[in-house]
Amino acid sequence: MAGTILVTGFVPFAHHERNISQQVVESISSNAGLDCKINTSILTVDEKGSREISGRIQSGEEISAVLHLGFSENAEELLIEKFARNRFQMKIADNSLRMETTGKIASGKITLQTNVPINIIDDHLEGIPEIRWNEDAGGFVCNETYYRSLLAASARKSPIVLFIHLPSEDKISLVRQTEIICNVCNALGSVSDL
Repeated sequence: MAGTILVTGFVPFAHHERNISQQVVESISSNAGLDCKINTSILTVDEKGSREISGRIQSGEEISAVLHLGFSENAEELLIEKFARNRFQMKIADNSLRMETTGKIASGKITLQTNVPINIIDDHLEGIPEIRWNEDAGGFVCNETYYRSLLAASARKSPIVLFIHLPSEDKISLVRQTEIICNVCNALGSVSDL
């Protein structure tokens, strides 16, 4: 076990009373089914929250992998986001009442792709029908957080960074989503061991 995986979720936002990403993070922090060491962090749904992990990466904190989790009310399954885009397209205000509908997140490339080896994730998740790759992380704080983290990781050549959007508990139970995220953490742990 080479290093630590940082798993993040978000506090509730808009009209939601809970955020499944926060619930999963809280659930896995006490899970015995992990083959890797994890730390967790719950982020605010605003610019400060979007910058927290990229700031920790830039400061040189020892992190092998970052797994960001967010909630997507339109998702039917867990969506592994392949790309983060350097754009704001907020349809609702964040928790600080900021509403950026256009513009760039930061100076950098238009699109950043996850630096996690896709084949290793696919191998670990083979046979799990509730999860799939997705190519649009949206235009809200989730995408902003992902973009900032990938940008910071690309500058330092570390850590590996992945973002997964989670559906509501109505679609897939909290217990099942936690099991799947534990599988993803174990996959990321195997990558950081390489």
